[in-house]
Amino acid sequence: MAGTYIQIRTDEKDKQEASKILKELGTNLSAVLNMTIKQIILQRRIPFDVALPKDEAVSSVAASMAMENMALTQDQITELEVFHKMTPQEQEESIQRLKEQYKTEG
Repeated sequence: MAGTYIQIRTDEKDKQEASKILKELGTNLSAVLNMTIKQIILQRRIPFDVALPKDEAVSSVAASMAMENMALTQDQITELEVFHKMTPQEQEESIQRLKEQYKTEG
C-alpha cells in the first residue's frame, strides 16, 4: 500500500495535549488518524457522536419553535434543560412516561 500525506491545521496546544495523551496510551496522532479514517470507511459515518453542547441544543430548539410561531414558555425551556442534563436511560424513562401520560389523556 502506497502512503499519502494529509496536512491538517490545528491549535498547537491541542496537538501537544493530544500527543501527550496518546503517548501515554502507547500510540500517536498518525496512528489514531489512520484508525479514524479506516473506521469512517468501515462504518460509512463519522465514528463518534457529533452533537451540539447541551445549552446550544436547547437554544436551537427554542429558536426553531419560535420561527414556527410556536414559542416555548420559560417553563418548557426549563423542562428541556432538565431533560438534557439527564442520562440517556433517564431520558428514555421520561419519554416513556410522557407517552403513557398522553396515551391515557388522548
